[in-house]
Amino acid sequence: MSWDSYRDNLIASQCVDKVVICGIPDGGVWTQSTGITVKPEEVKAIIAGFKKGPDGRDALQAKGVNFGGVKYMFINGEDNEIQAKKGAAGLSIAKSSKCMIVGIYKDGQQPGNCRARVEAMRDYLKNSGY
Repeated sequence: MSWDSYRDNLIASQCVDKVVICGIPDGGVWTQSTGITVKPEEVKAIIAGFKKGPDGRDALQAKGVNFGGVKYMFINGEDNEIQAKKGAAGLSIAKSSKCMIVGIYKDGQQPGNCRARVEAMRDYLKNSGY
């Protein structure tokens, strides 16, 4: 299976500009769009942010969500999704038990559409054992 096809599927929807799919719990990058470089500490901070507490979601609320060298403002989060933005751009992040999908939307793309696509992909992967 090529993780690139899942990335490309999200981008083809025109609701998502860039995609990164990482493994959980190690944070290893399985696929990523060109033009974005993520650091292991950024991925690990987001994975931790799915949990409540001072080292998790509280830290993202206080410090923001850093991803691909960009600092986004934390908007909201739950046990399996996180939303963040910077200006008219932002992130929609969804996780299953084995992976995390980060969809990045740009100015002109609707945050809700990006979120719906990312969460639908997460649900598909979750139902496929990921």
